[in-house]
Amino acid sequence: MPETLYSKLGGYDAIAAVSDAILQRLQCDPQLSRFWKHRRKDGMRREKQLLIDFLCASAGGPLYYTGRDIKLSHEGMGISESYWQAFHRAPRGHAR
Repeated sequence: MPETLYSKLGGYDAIAAVSDAILQRLQCDPQLSRFWKHRRKDGMRREKQLLIDFLCASAGGPLYYTGRDIKLSHEGMGISESYWQAFHRAPRGHAR
């Protein structure tokens, strides 16, 4: 049986660490930070766990993603091409 992407990435702990780093990086970006303003800690924890579950399930891991599909999750948020560009250029290594 071939090794899954999930295993190659290092499993749950590695994916969780990357997810945490991604969210911290995006929250520090001047253009993208608006999506996390006024969010409570419990909502942020839920969002992070959904991201972890999504990435793990998408990589062939044993987790089941129970969240909404990506298109529905982002519907009505006014995400334009400039936001996607900001996502790709958000500063790395900056923690909140």
